[in-house]
Amino acid sequence: MFRSAVLLIVGICLGWVLRPYAMPVGEVDSGRANSHEALTVESELGGQPQLKEESKALLERDGVLALIEQQEVEQVLANLQHIDLDKQRNRSVYVALHNNLYRLLEQQNWRQLQAWTTAMLAEGYNFSVLYLMDAKIALHQGELLMALDGLFAAQHYAEGNEEVANIQTEIENVVVDLMNRYREGNTRVSRQSALDVLQYVMEKQPENPLFGLEISILYADGGDYPSAIDTINIIPYSEKYQDTIVALKTRYLSAMSSLQQATVAIPLEKVGQHFYVTAFVDQRSLNLLIDTGATTTALGREVISSLYSGGFLGGDVGAVSIGTANGIAEVNSYQANVFSIGSFAVEDFQLLEVELGDSGEFDGLLGMNFLSLFEFELDQSNRQLFLTPK
Repeated sequence: MFRSAVLLIVGICLGWVLRPYAMPVGEVDSGRANSHEALTVESELGGQPQLKEESKALLERDGVLALIEQQEVEQVLANLQHIDLDKQRNRSVYVALHNNLYRLLEQQNWRQLQAWTTAMLAEGYNFSVLYLMDAKIALHQGELLMALDGLFAAQHYAEGNEEVANIQTEIENVVVDLMNRYREGNTRVSRQSALDVLQYVMEKQPENPLFGLEISILYADGGDYPSAIDTINIIPYSEKYQDTIVALKTRYLSAMSSLQQATVAIPLEKVGQHFYVTAFVDQRSLNLLIDTGATTTALGREVISSLYSGGFLGGDVGAVSIGTANGIAEVNSYQANVFSIGSFAVEDFQLLEVELGDSGEFDGLLGMNFLSLFEFELDQSNRQLFLTPK
């Protein structure tokens, strides 16, 4: 009996402890409520709208890419109003447009290519590839000036040195091709039409030696040698074209010479604002400063002494008066057995002995007693002394 009572009491206690939990109506489990609320806020504020925006952008890009493939120019432009092509995420749209233009060029689909370039340029897009394609179309149509205008515009909007250099090559290739057809006697390329094109590119790039050289050739072909020489003279120094410049100028000067005597180009060295030429007294080389204000060629005292002791000079032929910065001075005069510059040699050539101070850069001054024997021109841009015997 007692045992049964104990078991009954224990059973009642366990039943109370293990009863189902029922939350009173209107009360909230704060731990569970806070957890659910944080998830909901995160979804509403940070999750769903952002996903919608990105999905919309992806759909717009995919739609434009499909329209580009379908060559729907007007629809593409309408959609591009909502897409910023400068943003990195939209780079794929720009790449697709770029590749589409090159694909049309490769296919020589000029009509469709022109539809794209005309429409996009009219909308204010200034990508270099648009101007480049516009130039290709003009070149196909034989409109060289329009083609070059497009190429210069493409170069202006180009991004990076490599693209600028590639477009420069395109520009020069147009000029080279034009001049090749002119030299071949193509009836569609007259001297004047070629000159018009060359003058245009020269205005755009006056520093380009190729354009100056070709213009000088066109002038010379028309018999206008003074203009040909003037054009050569303003061409900036170019290591690449130096030999051609000298050869052309020699040819032009020879053509102008009534005696048809050869013109020789003597290379010069420039130091500061001065030009130096290599001369010889017999086999002894001298570095002389060109001085058109000096009446007679003059050498320093040590140089004269060395030449005299070496047997390269005749005796002292007497003193002469010369004007110096300090007034009139008496100096000794000598005669060189043979004095030469380039292929021109003069026997019994008069030399003066002067004080050059501490100048170790040169041995003396080249004066007019040599230069006056020639029609001479000092081409400072190309560092050349042109000599034509009188």
